[in-house]
Amino acid sequence: MAIPRTADIVVAGSGIVGLALAWRLARSGFKIVAFDAGVAGGQISAATFAWINGTSKTEHEAYHRLNRAGVDAYEKLARQIGASAIGLAGNGSLQWAGPDKSHLFDRMRDQGGVLRRWGYSADWVDAPAMRRLAPGLAFPDGAEGLFASLDRWIEVPRLLGWLKAQLAERGAILRENCAIKGLDRAADGSVRAAVTAEGVIPCRHLVIAGGTAAASIVELATGRSGFPVEELAGLLVETPATPLASGFDMVLWSPDETGFHLRRTPGGGLLLGADDIDTQIRANPTEASLLSGRQTLIERALDWMPDLRKIDLHRGATHRIGRRAMPADGHSILGPLQDTPGAFVAATHSGVTLALAIADLLAEEITTGTMPAALAPFRPARFGF
Repeated sequence: MAIPRTADIVVAGSGIVGLALAWRLARSGFKIVAFDAGVAGGQISAATFAWINGTSKTEHEAYHRLNRAGVDAYEKLARQIGASAIGLAGNGSLQWAGPDKSHLFDRMRDQGGVLRRWGYSADWVDAPAMRRLAPGLAFPDGAEGLFASLDRWIEVPRLLGWLKAQLAERGAILRENCAIKGLDRAADGSVRAAVTAEGVIPCRHLVIAGGTAAASIVELATGRSGFPVEELAGLLVETPATPLASGFDMVLWSPDETGFHLRRTPGGGLLLGADDIDTQIRANPTEASLLSGRQTLIERALDWMPDLRKIDLHRGATHRIGRRAMPADGHSILGPLQDTPGAFVAATHSGVTLALAIADLLAEEITTGTMPAALAPFRPARFGF
């Protein structure tokens, strides 16, 4: 099928952020064509821990509040159509440390204080309370933690499927395996047409949501290199179904230097990751390093859930590499490209948490021509774009 002859808005990149933007803009009445160089949702969105949270963002209030808007947007959508329709799951997150790491207690207490000051639920819990929250985990006497009841996780393929169905229902076009090759600009630099692998499509706006490819698409659109987004690799390990995984439904994580985290999967297994392992595989991305990282993650899970040592979790476990987009300062880059009127960019870490909020905010700006206040700290202009 040939590409449409025209569009109001072309969306470049159809991962979770791009599809959410396309859906929200189509809902506002725009004629949308969304493109992806591969399979929609097949890159970053296909290998993500998918933790929806504002808990881990306490260093920058505006960024925390942007993430809180993302958390709230999922809750609102779940109330409207049902959580299962989009794969929304989980009943909070719990970070904890044992008495052998009591120096971490102050760090968690400080974090909890910031979260509560900003209106985000965060409760201090002792070992008996944690055992009730997460049966099957071996919390030693004297362990303490911070429980954030607003956090969730999501089954990303289900959400992507729902978004694609919504696009089709609203007459939007999704073209997979079709890359954006360039931008035709008017004499004043404004967007005139998107140039794709299948032809040219006149449009009023181009919205770049290309994840790790954002820098190259911005360069195509502006003629300028150096857009400050880098790709970071991360290892995720998924175990076979386990009997204990059904005993809790929250994200668990360690506030120490390992940053170990786990949650259950829709299939009843465990999904595992850790910040220190990610650092190791970036430095040494060999198959041996990946297998070593996988073994380490499983052993850490067994330390937390020793009853699982009755099961060979190593057998049947799989691993995959996630490719994450990371802006230079760690915060989202959202809004118009100053040298290319009509072109917008949405480049961010934490795309799963932020997708719906970003879609709402940028759709408001494109529709009204007025910048929502929540976007002010995150403009491309802070990097000269």
